[in-house]
Amino acid sequence: MPLKNSRRCRRVVWAGAALVCLAGAVTGWMVWDDSYSHDSAVLDDVLMSNHGRTLTTPIAWTDCEDRPRLEAHESAHGITLAMKEKQQSLRSINDSCGDTHEGLASTSLDSPVGDRKITDSVTGSRIIPFDDAHFPYPRYLPPGFTLTDKVIAVSKIGNAPPIRGDKPTWTYSYQRNLGKGKQAGAVSITAVTGETTPTQGTLISVNGHPARIQKTGGSGRMRTAVWTQNGYTITVWADDPVMTDVEFLRIAQRLRN
Repeated sequence: MPLKNSRRCRRVVWAGAALVCLAGAVTGWMVWDDSYSHDSAVLDDVLMSNHGRTLTTPIAWTDCEDRPRLEAHESAHGITLAMKEKQQSLRSINDSCGDTHEGLASTSLDSPVGDRKITDSVTGSRIIPFDDAHFPYPRYLPPGFTLTDKVIAVSKIGNAPPIRGDKPTWTYSYQRNLGKGKQAGAVSITAVTGETTPTQGTLISVNGHPARIQKTGGSGRMRTAVWTQNGYTITVWADDPVMTDVEFLRIAQRLRN
């Protein structure tokens, strides 16, 4: 055999061997990768951006999981949503999954929602998002408060799993002095579609709307004000050791209409 052909044959053999090794490595990785991916239901509230092309929902995960992703599948007549979750490789039963993390997951659509029906791909249930164009954003917050992607509200306190209500709802939360214990503060604003007249608490007025205000917690550091306006029920909640009553009422009175 000529020398040139001999060298070509050796190159082919080496290339084939490399491909075999690569295939073996990939196969071995697939065999030993014991992580677990699955679709789960969208359990919490969903926000639709004011241009109708972004959907957002709260998420939670532990150190044993990848951060969940919100995924949408579109057709001309409908949209389905699913949470993409991945459990990391199995650990010893004595291992801890560490802290629970919270945040928001969003997905972008090819075209605005319009009149298309949104459903959960796992449960088949109808999802009616809250329209961001109607959210009462704050025009005043005490110094130091910044928007957080963690939902902190009286309705979310505790370890109960999230439950999406039958009325479109959304909550934005703001924090000050995060991680500083007794000096930390939180404010949340929740809007629920539909007017439900509050009946508990002291009667006050918020921009001409009858409202109820309550104080709870140690030294009344938790405050809740509820009222209805323009077809929505608005709740402003605060947990802050240094916030004054005047500051709290100013937050409620200066929401975007």
